Amino acid sequence: MTISEDKGFKATFDLITAESCEHGDHAACGWLSWLGDMVDNACDSHWDLQDILRLKGYRLEGDGSSVPRWLSAEADMSDLIHCARPWAFLADSPEDQETIGGTISIHRPDWITDASWLRVCRMLGWKNRY
Repeated sequence: MTISEDKGFKATFDLITAESCEHGDHAACGWLSWLGDMVDNACDSHWDLQDILRLKGYRLEGDGSSVPRWLSAEADMSDLIHCARPWAFLADSPEDQETIGGTISIHRPDWITDASWLRVCRMLGWKNRY
């Protein structure tokens, strides 16, 4: 089953290096392709349900609301070592800087209902703590 371009999910990333952490910032951020590559445009960040299910098992945090606008997952140690998809962007840290962390955030599309989005969130293992 193929989901049309307007029915996909968008993902963003944050890449943290030791140097950026010292400054309280990220080294890079932006849109993320389903392969885990940094892309320049939101239209190139198209994830389907199968893609986002690769984040199942990670500790997911929402934006603090009962129906979150996004869910974020933090890279674990094996992701930092292997940099396999969807974490491939972890290998793209600025020259001479060691990557120490990263996050992927899946954003709620405009077209999805609250009930359907909450089902997706629960499938990923997110629990409403509020």
